[in-house]
Amino acid sequence: MEKFWLIVALASALYAFYSWGKFGIERTGIMLVLPVIALILFALRYFTRKRLEKKFNQDQE
Repeated sequence: MEKFWLIVALASALYAFYSWGKFGIERTGIMLVLPVIALILFALRYFTRKRLEKKFNQDQE
């Protein structure tokens, strides 16, 4: 899932900046928010996985 959200963030950022250059900020303002949301979801998933791995490793010892 982490890779999925990272790819979504990158793809949506590329499209948002392309649209911004072609149509202007007035028409593409909301599209600039989508990469931020995808990056937040990536970070949440990443840190949750790290925390669970750490807990699992402590339980193994």
